[in-house]
Amino acid sequence: MTATKVLLVEDDTEQAALWSQMLERSGYPVQIVADAENAQVQLSAEPFTLLMSDWDLGGGMNGDALIAWVKVQLPEMKTILFSNHPKVNEIAVECGADAAFRKDESIAKLRMQVMTLVPLHNDLA
Repeated sequence: MTATKVLLVEDDTEQAALWSQMLERSGYPVQIVADAENAQVQLSAEPFTLLMSDWDLGGGMNGDALIAWVKVQLPEMKTILFSNHPKVNEIAVECGADAAFRKDESIAKLRMQVMTLVPLHNDLA
């Protein structure tokens, strides 16, 4: 079994730090990249269990296109699209994301989504 690892794609460094801190406190190792192009490089270079991407990444490819790419290249990978956009849920469905999250929703909801999609297995054997 591959170790659980999250790739977080967020171009706002403060937001990236907030989400990363929440994930790491919940037991998920996180790697942060600022854009979809660097995410593609990382996803091609090493295994990740979960991709969390902001929708609006400013220039270049947006998060929905990245998730659509992931669903073709790495169909077993779980994905979450997040944004402040009021239609993030619809956009997530369109691109095939496993879940969506509005940035103004509670961190507890995001934590629950992550734990549901990628449960941590603390095997002490």
